[in-house]
Amino acid sequence: MRSICFSSIKGGTGKSSLCILVANYAAAAGYRVLVADLDIQNSASSYYLDSPDEADRKNIASVLHTERLAENILPSVYPGIDLLASSLDLVKLRAIGDRTLRRILISSNLPYDFLFIDAAPTYDNLVLNALNAADLILTPVAFSQFDYKGALFYEAQLRRETDKLSAWRILFNFHRPARTDNPDALRNQYESLFRDSFGDRIAPVAIPDTALIRRSIDTGERITPSQAKAPLHSAIASLAAYCGVERTTARF
Repeated sequence: MRSICFSSIKGGTGKSSLCILVANYAAAAGYRVLVADLDIQNSASSYYLDSPDEADRKNIASVLHTERLAENILPSVYPGIDLLASSLDLVKLRAIGDRTLRRILISSNLPYDFLFIDAAPTYDNLVLNALNAADLILTPVAFSQFDYKGALFYEAQLRRETDKLSAWRILFNFHRPARTDNPDALRNQYESLFRDSFGDRIAPVAIPDTALIRRSIDTGERITPSQAKAPLHSAIASLAAYCGVERTTARF
């Protein structure tokens, strides 16, 4: 099972939406997918469950507390995806050992091809659990000072506190192509700043700035290669391939 974590120190980066869309793509392509929601904002859990009451007893907090993984997995509304739901009880576990989830996953024989983890927009031992359990860590960013400083902080913390720096990649989100070659244009300055600072830690994929992402999450609208949806479909397909998804799908 390959584990991919979407994680950012700040909110509003689109990490939950991208985690959901890539998980959906993998499932639609025929893979067995598990999503773990480690964010108490429970965006992924709300998306994948008909009723939040389903997660009252079976959730990721219970996994970390009891180390019983399989019995806390819930079926989701999306075919091919199961869920480890979020819980407000996560706030009681912020002092937990930072490799607990990794140890539980290693000791569990799960029938999944991929695990997608949505981590909280903060930095604590719960986030470290997500990072230490991941084979690939993706941090979505927009071109802004807050996102740039957050990425610098993340890089420093990963280097200092984990052995996962080599697994970390920055993902350009809300991306718009440059309108000019002028290096003094603000958008171009930000891209140069990120590329000069992070180099090959930037993923070779950019997610376009489009309202289709929000419509897909909010209404369940499927993404296809149709003309209006093709740019996002291509970007998510490329991101899924970067995560290790080898098969493709036309609709997710």
